[in-house]
Amino acid sequence: MGKNAIEVHNLSKEYVINSRGENWAAVAKNIFKPQKSVVKAVQSLNFEIKSGEKVGFIGKNGAGKTTTIKMLTGTLFPSSGYCKVNGYNPVERTNDFKKSISVVMGNRSQLFPDLTPRDYLELLQTMYDIPESVFAKTVANLARILNVTEKLDLQTRKLSLGERMKIEFLAGVATRPKVLFLDEPTIGLDVIAKRDIRKFLVSLNKEENLTVFLTSHDMEDIASICDHLIIVDRGKIIWDGQKQELLNKFSNNKYISFIKSESFNETNIKAKIIDQDDVTTTIKVPAQKVDHVIAQLAQNNQGTDYQINDLKLEDIILELFAEEN
Repeated sequence: MGKNAIEVHNLSKEYVINSRGENWAAVAKNIFKPQKSVVKAVQSLNFEIKSGEKVGFIGKNGAGKTTTIKMLTGTLFPSSGYCKVNGYNPVERTNDFKKSISVVMGNRSQLFPDLTPRDYLELLQTMYDIPESVFAKTVANLARILNVTEKLDLQTRKLSLGERMKIEFLAGVATRPKVLFLDEPTIGLDVIAKRDIRKFLVSLNKEENLTVFLTSHDMEDIASICDHLIIVDRGKIIWDGQKQELLNKFSNNKYISFIKSESFNETNIKAKIIDQDDVTTTIKVPAQKVDHVIAQLAQNNQGTDYQINDLKLEDIILELFAEEN
């Protein structure tokens, strides 16, 4: 294997969908002569991920994130193009490939409710043919880091959501994968459980050079874990680069939020309006013009309670989507 953990070349996935029809006549007609349409879930993706990188794979619902993960893990076959993960072709689904990766999905549990976590972990140890003494030491160390040592012998159904997700992470990395795929791993968790899992991932990445491929709608997950961002929209990549590069690209701008006055008139705003409702407005202005813009707004009696904010990662990604559209 070379220096790249993941290589993707012109990877595409299309689905053919039968149209049901809007009325019974159309439904009956489609039985004998179905009307088909093609949905392009992923369109000619090209990217490389180096070993040990922490990558955030970001996009709106329907952008092709989960479809891409399924192709990278061998669950779905691509319509065209190909990819390599740890030097293997996922389509071949070799045992060596499957042992080199792990997948944790926040909305799909791999644990058995009636078994204890230790029972399930022992099953993994047998399936992956890992020496018992080595596996036991690994599990003990990871359980200590995640603070779930006392939960290993409780029936899984008796654990809280946060505790179960920590066990999911433990099971996901206990087999020592080279690449860990995460799909919405912190969904539904409280702030403490999210913090513990984020710290765990960052620590494991540093200690074992684990490659992390993360999709999440929680931008705090992305901001605190990932260094490399790949942003997709409607199956296409609109940004691929380092997180700091993206932050630097928008660092010359600020957001000004204020409460509208009774004499507020949108035509008097000489800056881009980012968001507004019946009470407040948020505009984006160059950082060097903040004082000048606020002075003009105040002079024209457009609002009160002016607040200046830096653009957060979530704001920047929304800006990218707006530019793309």
